[in-house]
Amino acid sequence: MLGVAGTAFVITVPGADDVMLGYQSLSFHDALYARRSLGLRPAPEFETWLARAGMLDDAGRIAPVDPAASTLRELGVLS
Repeated sequence: MLGVAGTAFVITVPGADDVMLGYQSLSFHDALYARRSLGLRPAPEFETWLARAGMLDDAGRIAPVDPAASTLRELGVLS
């Protein structure tokens, strides 16, 4: 709904839901789904960063992650 309304920026914070306050955040896959469904692209500077990081496929979509070959291993994110 936000994407169709023209929202240009959303904050995605997985696991930041608060049931008592009725607050639910977006997760990263929500933003990916919205972009894919609406045919939208990431912000130019973010898309450039994704490409430099090797996270885009040939069509400009987020590439599937191969944990064995991921550069995230260098950051200690994947062990």
